[in-house]
Amino acid sequence: MTDIERYRGLYPKGSRLELLSDLDDPYTPKLAGDIFTVDDAGIIHGSWASGGSLSLIIGVD
Repeated sequence: MTDIERYRGLYPKGSRLELLSDLDDPYTPKLAGDIFTVDDAGIIHGSWASGGSLSLIIGVD
């Protein structure tokens, strides 16, 4: 099983993830509690409830 297959199994399209701490990113600052919805791009990429989109880095974000 590839990493992509494993992550798709863990976080299928439409999964909603809550940010537990502020995301200190000068390009996409987000506050704890914001909700991220996973898309089907083959990586953990999706859109924020408050607007914008982001690709998540596993183990970092």
